[in-house]
Amino acid sequence: MTTLPTKDPDAIEPYFIVWCDKATGLNDGSVKDSGELQGATIIGVTWTVPADISKESSDQDAVTIAGINYAVGTVCTIWLSGGIAGQSYDLLCNVTLSDGRVLEKTITIPVGEA
Repeated sequence: MTTLPTKDPDAIEPYFIVWCDKATGLNDGSVKDSGELQGATIIGVTWTVPADISKESSDQDAVTIAGINYAVGTVCTIWLSGGIAGQSYDLLCNVTLSDGRVLEKTITIPVGEA
């Protein structure tokens, strides 16, 4: 389980799960590729979000995080609203890959006033 930065309950904010190599954005299945995709891409995503926090939208679009470019189908982004200050929420991300594998990850979103 991964705990991410604190979410302001009054804001709509994005959170990311990187499935390819986190340090390089690489997704070619080579020895240098330490990501979970190993050359496959994400073709389907299901988020399970608890009560009191809301999914506004989600996608698998290309994104740049901390200067690293991640290709389409290698990162899941969810935009969240709400939440109760002082609470933490576990969100489950279930992905189906182009090679037929299914992976899942849980992230924890703490909520607090900015």
